[in-house]
Amino acid sequence: MVQSILVVGGGSAGWITANLLNAQLRRAGRDTRITLVESPDIPAIGVGEATVPSIRRTMSLIGILEQDLMSSAEATFKTLIRFADWNPGETYDHPFDRRDRARTDAAAEAWTADNGLPFDRTFSVLSQIADDNLAPKTPQTPQYLANFPYAYHLDAIRLANRLSGFGRERGIAHKLCNIRDVRVTPEGAIASVLTDEGEELTADLYVDCTGFRSMLLGGALGVKTKSFARHLLCDRAVTMRVPYDVYRPERIRTYTLATAREAGWQWDINLQTRRGIGYVYSSQFLSEDAAETALRQMEGPHSEALEARHIRFTSGKHEVSWKGNCVAIGLSDGFLEPLESSGLYMIEFAALALSTMVADYAHAPGATIRSYNKMIGDLYDEVLGFLNLHYVLSKRRDTPFWQAATADEVIVDDLRDRIEFWRHRSPNPFDFLGADRLFGQDSYEFIVHGLKHTAGPARSAPPLPDHREIVARCQREFPKHEAYLDLLRRAAAAKA
Repeated sequence: MVQSILVVGGGSAGWITANLLNAQLRRAGRDTRITLVESPDIPAIGVGEATVPSIRRTMSLIGILEQDLMSSAEATFKTLIRFADWNPGETYDHPFDRRDRARTDAAAEAWTADNGLPFDRTFSVLSQIADDNLAPKTPQTPQYLANFPYAYHLDAIRLANRLSGFGRERGIAHKLCNIRDVRVTPEGAIASVLTDEGEELTADLYVDCTGFRSMLLGGALGVKTKSFARHLLCDRAVTMRVPYDVYRPERIRTYTLATAREAGWQWDINLQTRRGIGYVYSSQFLSEDAAETALRQMEGPHSEALEARHIRFTSGKHEVSWKGNCVAIGLSDGFLEPLESSGLYMIEFAALALSTMVADYAHAPGATIRSYNKMIGDLYDEVLGFLNLHYVLSKRRDTPFWQAATADEVIVDDLRDRIEFWRHRSPNPFDFLGADRLFGQDSYEFIVHGLKHTAGPARSAPPLPDHREIVARCQREFPKHEAYLDLLRRAAAAKA
């Protein structure tokens, strides 16, 4: 029986995990003691400022109100990712919405890159809604619900801070101290964690959320890492926060802008009071100084006084996520580059899976560990292939980076045959294994067709979907994004 869980490390990974475990185990009637210990001296990386729609389910399960989440984390709506220049001079969207799957499958199969119609706008309404800068719901719509899938742009550090207070109010014990040592049993399990205050912390189950340091799983238990660097060349990022009092864009967008650059790509994310921008690049082809210079040049003169932050990372994952009585979640387990906003999702998925498997672990520990490791390993492989797809299907060859990123040897092996199929047809359900996928047929269609990879023969097609009526209704009923955020701020101010 797991009566106590120690989460080592805070930030997004630690506090999402602790809160999900706390909520789910209490909901199941288990009185499990959950303690989170984090260092006061190590700043949180703040994985990602963009999320995917699953974040709504996660926050709902935790029990935090949507208005609270959006106000405390400076959240704005996100309905899609807009990709610019991944094919030179072209733009396409990866929206969360795919209209009328059953009725449009035949039309999608007949759609080809040379028919002159954009796939995203033909099969989703969110591109038009994003162009009009509409919120995906009305203020009267119940929390976390809407007619369209949506996610958030948010400040991950502010999110962690709010979840810290929220979790402590609901019984999560919190210790603020540094970890001095981790003791391991002869059998290769965690025996205890020693703090710099001389306290020895023990638990039935340990969750490693110590970030890239991976103090428990990678450090104390010595689990090795497998690299994905062959398939994902980017290993650096330079980031910057641009407050609106320094530079305010014409509007606060409801989409993440991902623009291909000389040695990688740049994100542009709009929060309530600032933008977050970053250049993700490969150190093989660009230095840190050159990357920062390029980011400032792309942003403009107002960026000269702003602080730039440099992050080094490696795309890879530990060989197992769970060993003995220790589970690693978040960066302490692995990392795939920021493209497609999968970072927080990996935390959500792992924490939710763990919360449902704690009871199994008490009765069948070996089977539980093997099942969890396969599940998480499959998830990383799935996301790896999808991210790899964005690069290898690009038609850019204008710089050494893009020549390397699109080379045949970079293609993920599991993806290679499907890429050949998709030269002549649209992705279909039999191309994908497993029902619970982050990126399934819909997502692949938007990337494959957005990059104009499919160029099959012209065929007679059924009528394409007509979204004019639903778009007109959205234009009548949905508020502008800024208007929704203003209502949110006024409500928060009134409550305060």
